[in-house]
Amino acid sequence: MNTLSKKSGVMDFFFDLDFATIITAIIASAYGLTLVYSATYSSLSDGEFISGPMISMLITVLGGIVIALGLSMINYEIISKLWPIVAVGCVGLMIFTFFFGVAPSARDTARSWLKFGSFTFQTSELLKVGFIISFSYHLDMVKDKLNKLKTIIPLVIHGAIPVGLVILTGDAGSALIFLFMFIGMLFFAKVNIGYFVAGLCAMIVGFAVAWRLNIINGIQRQRIVALFYPEQYEDVMYQQEHGKIALGSGGMFGTGFLKGKLTQTGFVPENRNDMILTVAGEEFGFVGTMAVILLLAVLIVRVMIVALRARDNVGYLMCMGVSVMLFAQVFVNVGMELSILPCIGITLPLFSAGGSSSLSIYLALGIVLSVYRFSKGNREALFYTN
Repeated sequence: MNTLSKKSGVMDFFFDLDFATIITAIIASAYGLTLVYSATYSSLSDGEFISGPMISMLITVLGGIVIALGLSMINYEIISKLWPIVAVGCVGLMIFTFFFGVAPSARDTARSWLKFGSFTFQTSELLKVGFIISFSYHLDMVKDKLNKLKTIIPLVIHGAIPVGLVILTGDAGSALIFLFMFIGMLFFAKVNIGYFVAGLCAMIVGFAVAWRLNIINGIQRQRIVALFYPEQYEDVMYQQEHGKIALGSGGMFGTGFLKGKLTQTGFVPENRNDMILTVAGEEFGFVGTMAVILLLAVLIVRVMIVALRARDNVGYLMCMGVSVMLFAQVFVNVGMELSILPCIGITLPLFSAGGSSSLSIYLALGIVLSVYRFSKGNREALFYTN
């Protein structure tokens, strides 16, 4: 009897698992690990088989998969109702980071990491997941009066909190991602378009004032100006210009794994992190680059499909929040690598070296798996499609 029960439990676990989401993520991570291995291969010491960044990414990917599968067994409604604990914990962690955080040598103004021995963790990555949970619950609570001004103002304050917290730690790139997430989740919650127009106007005016008053200054200002006058800011555009050369040097099919001269000579700074797409471009060519984009596109679309099949508004909003987060990071990272956007230190989801990023993404995907599991077969889902 117990044996049958155990078998039934195992069968239920796999039968209700969203294989499309988790397998796509695992394939993307495997490809990402391959690229990171190549990007760090030339830095290996004699007798060393695998680099520190590679080990860190491998551990967090494996741990993230386990966490995602575990979260899939917890009803997402329970997770959403824990939003006060999640919100307080994430905010507290960010405040702690502000006082005790460390910055990498390449970004000494961004004290966005907590150091645990030889490992570091970027707390803003965890805050993204916390924001998705808390903001989804907030939007659901006010769904019947969503387009009233007295409802919008608290929502704006809610969205401004994470943006402000990450700016305080010197992480302007993550602040932009949170802004994307805030706007995207409002859009999918069906906030009146008039508020978006007003918000856009306010952001344009605010940016102009900040620029005029020199609030946006230093390297941030230079990176924006450099996009329009690259020849005058060669030192600022060095990473991006070299990245584009490497990205296009592989032709259609690339030079081969571990055979990219630019990749293996460190031609592109930080090619294991922000510029990981350049490794795919040189060693696997246009085909390899498009494989990266396609995998991420499939994952984003799949998460949106799970959202549309959710049994309630909270599940729908949480999944949409995850899809917006992934899309925003892909959009900004690829824009950086193509010199369409300034270089602001945003990793490519599941591909760039960065344990905290991979772990947090799998944490978010665990929520998606939970929504799928507990909405499966529910014909009363919000937007159910066969």
